[in-house]
Amino acid sequence: MLSADDLDFIDGDWIEQQKNALHTYSEKIESCIISSEWETLAMVLESRYAFIRQLFSSELSGQRRAVLKPLADAVLEQDALFQARVEEQKQIAVQQQMTIRRARLAVNAYNNQ
Repeated sequence: MLSADDLDFIDGDWIEQQKNALHTYSEKIESCIISSEWETLAMVLESRYAFIRQLFSSELSGQRRAVLKPLADAVLEQDALFQARVEEQKQIAVQQQMTIRRARLAVNAYNNQ
């Protein structure tokens, strides 16, 4: 656990920049899910993965790692929520496909009378 003295040595601006970057990724992910932009979502997730991998590289001091752990936990929590939203969108798409299929069958049945 870090003491208050340890935190004085950590650059607060750097930490805030990392938080802001992760927040921006979260906003982009949310936007992609809402608008069903799945290809863009895949690119954003790849980019975020590279960012997180770099963020937690072995070059970080133990102090920065300790401060960033809550950020990592927040990312994991957000990912669980995002995954649930993607599943919701998937179910909506399945229902829409079924509705379209039924409508086509009805139109075909009507046309074949």
